[in-house]
Amino acid sequence: MSEKETKRFVPYDQSHRLRPLLLVTTIVPNGQGQSIVDLNYKSEAAIAVISIGKGTVPPEMKTVLMPTERRDVVFSILREDRWASYKEALTARFSVSKISKGVAWCVPIDAVAGVSIYKMLSNTRLFEKPINTDKKKGKKKDE
Repeated sequence: MSEKETKRFVPYDQSHRLRPLLLVTTIVPNGQGQSIVDLNYKSEAAIAVISIGKGTVPPEMKTVLMPTERRDVVFSILREDRWASYKEALTARFSVSKISKGVAWCVPIDAVAGVSIYKMLSNTRLFEKPINTDKKKGKKKDE
């Protein structure tokens, strides 16, 4: 038998640590979506998509700070363990000026279909090492 045939199949969730995923939605003034996407990628988000949204500010409340109702809506998929650092960077970005304000929230993702999809959404690197599933500690590979 070949070496490939003799290896015992171990499911991905038993050989790797699964991390919960979040769908993060961030709304910022028009034109500022790309800077939010850059923050997402610094936080190792797998996907970040900018969409155009329209605000609900009544015309009589428009000011110099809010000249348009258009907003950039950024949807991204982020691992839960990266949320704290992303939130911190986002808070710092929102505190720069009144023009750079925005709102963000996250919703947990319960399930995805397939290991390949999970690897892509969780931004799992190819060099991630599997957890040692060998029960016999101290046993050398040569034996």
